[in-house]
Amino acid sequence: MALNSPVNERELLASIADGDHHAFTLLYKQYWPLLYLHVYRMLDDEELAGDVVQETFAWFWQNASSIRLTGSISSYLYSAIRNHVFNLIRREKVKSDYLKDLSVFIEEGYYQVEDELRYQELVNEIESEIDRMPLRMREVFNLSRKELLSHKQIAEKLNISESTVREQVKRALKILRVKLKDRPYVLMVFIHLLR
Repeated sequence: MALNSPVNERELLASIADGDHHAFTLLYKQYWPLLYLHVYRMLDDEELAGDVVQETFAWFWQNASSIRLTGSISSYLYSAIRNHVFNLIRREKVKSDYLKDLSVFIEEGYYQVEDELRYQELVNEIESEIDRMPLRMREVFNLSRKELLSHKQIAEKLNISESTVREQVKRALKILRVKLKDRPYVLMVFIHLLR
């Protein structure tokens, strides 16, 4: 199941509920950047935004068997994230000046769409840079980051050494970091997306 391929969300949720780590990884990689951007815009705190998203995904993994979808997984995750932020505010773990701006983020769908557009722009920019990489580097990088193969699996598939795979991935990440260095908050998303 490829990350960008169409997937039946109920089947994906059922796989996750059955303990399928690969299905959860696909969900995590697809939605983490969008959810992070959403929370970051609400809290304006990179570390706290990352923590909120991590805790929400941990909760989702642990409770997948009891989750009943009435809409899409993305809607469910956005609601869970919003509830998590509200709980933080109730426990006064977030500075009071965020409260006055919070109502703006409650408007249904507006920021989801905006975040998805920004995320898609980022993905397009990353894809464009990947397409400019030398052929072997691009091939190794795509196997590692898109098909989620280990360095060992890539080495076997391409008949090269694991150290060569490691070096190609390292160089590819360096190229992308340089290209994205001037984009605010993008590096945090980028590093997480491409782990």
